[in-house]
Amino acid sequence: MIKKHIVSIQKEPVAPLNFRTRLANIHPLVFLLVALYIIVPLLSRRFLSITNQLNITRQVAIYLVLAVGMTFVVTSRGIDLSVGSTFGFAACVTADLIKNHGVPPLLGVLFAPLFGAFLGLVVGLIITKLRVNPFIAGLSMLVTYRGATHLYMRDNVIVRLPEAIVFLGQGTVGFIPAPALLSLFAALMGWFLLRCTRFGRYTVAIGSNESACRVVAGINVDLYKTMIYVFQGGMAGAAALIMLGRLNGTSATLGETYELHVIAAVVLGGTFLYGGKGTIIGTILGVYAMGVIENVMVLVGADFHTQRVLIGLVLVTAIAFQGYRERKHGVLETSG
Repeated sequence: MIKKHIVSIQKEPVAPLNFRTRLANIHPLVFLLVALYIIVPLLSRRFLSITNQLNITRQVAIYLVLAVGMTFVVTSRGIDLSVGSTFGFAACVTADLIKNHGVPPLLGVLFAPLFGAFLGLVVGLIITKLRVNPFIAGLSMLVTYRGATHLYMRDNVIVRLPEAIVFLGQGTVGFIPAPALLSLFAALMGWFLLRCTRFGRYTVAIGSNESACRVVAGINVDLYKTMIYVFQGGMAGAAALIMLGRLNGTSATLGETYELHVIAAVVLGGTFLYGGKGTIIGTILGVYAMGVIENVMVLVGADFHTQRVLIGLVLVTAIAFQGYRERKHGVLETSG
């Protein structure tokens, strides 16, 4: 009897999606990007040039790698304000080892994400073992890692790194910039982990209801939360390599305020700030949309501080919009 009921349900015809429903399923940032690509060429002819479009992919590559890790953190109902300092610390230590201590570039490439992962591990342990609020833990380590970077560098600047490192930030494969390919690989890896692995499923579950995961499902929440911050740190270290290549050097101020840019892009992309919903595809769109907006502001001559104001307004708007959607629809679906 039950089998017949299941079969009847499976045979139930599925109503085709109407145009309005299909339109609602398209990410809002797609419409924003379409509008930008229609309007902006009227303001600047350089915008649609191949050179400028490739420059956008180079500019957003570092933020995208950082944002992939941040997507997992925010999905788990966490926050990592130390990501910019982790990024800068990993870049400076790696550059110093390669330039001044004879470490081969290949080992440097391996060292950066491992060192970033170690820094992420420290943040994760502070949160899970010392029971410190993620916001306070991230803020504390933001200051700690930035101070440690300045102590390590002693206000020195490192320049002229090996060609193998420079390639990661300035090289091309065919006509495609190497940073774009590296960031795309990071995004695909993040999508796979979030959608197709236990690590990703537990990340979403912990963000949705940590108590239920711990008590009912028997998930080792502390272990997985720590792993999430380790992953974030590893991505910060990987992004540091791209920046080293792009600048062909580093300084102790590298990565300052990056955390705000990354969090804004992740939230703008649709990852729910209060946990339980994460979307790598949305993160890609969020990072790219912000990259296009910043590129437009440069083309029209807006200064750096105006760009920072815009990022702050984008973050507030995205959070307000998320709150509105939660109040209106109640339950948010998890997407890739």
